[in-house]
Amino acid sequence: MSGALNTIDLIDYDEFPASLAASTAYMYGVMDFQDGPCAFDYDPWVHAEILDLPIVFRDDLPDRNMVACYSPSHEAVFVRPNLHGAVERCAIAHEIVHFEHGDIGINDLQEERADRIAARRLLRPSRLDEFADITEDPAVVALELGVTEKIMRVYMRMVRQGRIARYG
Repeated sequence: MSGALNTIDLIDYDEFPASLAASTAYMYGVMDFQDGPCAFDYDPWVHAEILDLPIVFRDDLPDRNMVACYSPSHEAVFVRPNLHGAVERCAIAHEIVHFEHGDIGINDLQEERADRIAARRLLRPSRLDEFADITEDPAVVALELGVTEKIMRVYMRMVRQGRIARYG
């Protein structure tokens, strides 16, 4: 493999350092949120495992409308069982951000940051471009990509604000 890993190169897994492959910085298959043919979709369950962060399914979350929460005292993410796959995936990604930032309690700024980072991890520009000629309905694209409409809206807002560049 030649060049820096922040360029989009084909990966030779025989020469690829195992420590880098397991790092959270390499979650997409390339560094720095860049996207390309070598990139992998973000998997919050794998990320939680790398961070040694337990995911615990419980019906008795503090708020009946809550689908997941990070508990600093337990150093675990609690998730309501039997959620739709996209809801569970997005909720775990969101709660991992709270864990990474040591968030305690709830405030709007922490929630917004967790949504932005989760959206950035869960949605790759190249995957969105696959649907550009098929539909412009964000709900359909969200369903196809395994995310919630909320996460799709957060991502699209970041694109409009220029925080994320379109692929290509």
